[in-house]
Amino acid sequence: MSLRAELVGGSAGMPAFAVLLPAGWEATDASFTSMRPRLDAMLDRFPVANRAMMRARIDEMMQAAGAEASRAEIVRVFAPAGADPEDFVPVSLVASWLRAPVGGSLQDVGSGLIANRGATPLDPSGTILRWEMDAKSAVEGGEVDVAGVGYLIPVPGHPAVGLMFRSQILRGAAGAQVPDEGLRAISLLCDGIVASVRWRRG
Repeated sequence: MSLRAELVGGSAGMPAFAVLLPAGWEATDASFTSMRPRLDAMLDRFPVANRAMMRARIDEMMQAAGAEASRAEIVRVFAPAGADPEDFVPVSLVASWLRAPVGGSLQDVGSGLIANRGATPLDPSGTILRWEMDAKSAVEGGEVDVAGVGYLIPVPGHPAVGLMFRSQILRGAAGAQVPDEGLRAISLLCDGIVASVRWRRG
């Protein structure tokens, strides 16, 4: 698999960082607009009877994501781009700054994630925390199943700030399901992308 480095400029007083992306992935801002054509291509593959319901649900999810983006300090959204509908992978990876509560530290946040979310180290040095964030939403005539993972990386020189990644994989909806082996492969790919983060010096 070919990889390319994506340099993300510093924002909100935070340092720049680089991340490795697989071929076919792109980095966009928090507007999510570039994801719409890919979502539409995916939805067109569902049976006609389920398509309208799924489109309404996806629109609702996009609106919620947009509202959250306006509140959060989202840095980038990473996702596959320009893929043929037959090869489309229903996954996104959102990066944002996470600030500890006033008077607290990122270490406090990490301890809370370990105690309350079952977070565990992703890397051998224990620098990156990883925890499951699966979710199911009831919709008319069925259920949308989203597999998700959260990641937290300390920001050098900023003891109260972390770089958080959240992956979302559309695991199943309207009777369609991503096979377990496919889900594992996508999850490992997201793990690899997050583990590739390197901070820019200076």
